[in-house]
Amino acid sequence: MLFELWNVIAPVLVCTAIGVFWGRSSTPYAAEFVSRAVMNIGAPCLVVSAISQAEISGQGFAQVALAASLIFIGTAALAVFVIRYSGGDVRSLLSAVVFPNNGNMGLPLCLFAFGEEGLALALAFFLVQMTALMTGGVALMSRANKGLVPMLRDLAKQPLIYSIVVALWLLSSGTTLPLWIDSTVALLAGFTIPLMLITLGVSLSNLATTGWWRSIGFSVLRIGGGLVFAWIVVSLLGLTGTAKNVVLLQSIMPAAVFNYLLALKFDRDPNAVAGIVVASTVMALVAVPLLLALLL
Repeated sequence: MLFELWNVIAPVLVCTAIGVFWGRSSTPYAAEFVSRAVMNIGAPCLVVSAISQAEISGQGFAQVALAASLIFIGTAALAVFVIRYSGGDVRSLLSAVVFPNNGNMGLPLCLFAFGEEGLALALAFFLVQMTALMTGGVALMSRANKGLVPMLRDLAKQPLIYSIVVALWLLSSGTTLPLWIDSTVALLAGFTIPLMLITLGVSLSNLATTGWWRSIGFSVLRIGGGLVFAWIVVSLLGLTGTAKNVVLLQSIMPAAVFNYLLALKFDRDPNAVAGIVVASTVMALVAVPLLLALLL
């Protein structure tokens, strides 16, 4: 069992560690360029490639997406109550509690733990959270509320949105891509997960944190609250097998680094958000193996 767990976790840890060492060295890392390449090219190709190659049903994909939405709503409601009760600023801290790292960490873990089917279903969870983060998360932290129409206009500029449409069409129609397109998309998708993990490591190595006890408390809320709501939703929807495992694993991911970037951009207590990101990531290193030991 321990060897099986190590086979799942080791690739994620090694790639992230490479990023940490890179960030600590004097070698420049073009994080902004890499992030743009991943979000505009790699991730859309990964969505199309993974879903077109995996043997999953449209119903299974939709169920995981629905589960992600319900978990997000439940966690957000609990987080608003806890943050207000503790005297924190909801607009600064809520994003870090409710938006987990389903991309950089969740996707590779689901791939190595549950195979191609796990990756495809994990993408459904990731896409729901990413869409919510790019709309609600940005609006929450922004000091200048641009309104619904500009927000939707910005969302329409994201290639990920169109990759979802293409992937769902392939899934529902049973259509297969021409071999040359399929090979090209798979090739471009290949750089996504390694670069996500290396960039995660670089970002973690450069975070300045404060208020560790509060960070630990909100990290427990991020991981523990996510797991509790995931169990409830999985039971309500009757999810089983890989779909159930993916939802549970994605729900205990640590706070996404992108939350820190938003806090820095909009001056929303970035040090506090960084503390939640780092503390929850360390906590996830314990929680993930324990959960995988139960699931595998």
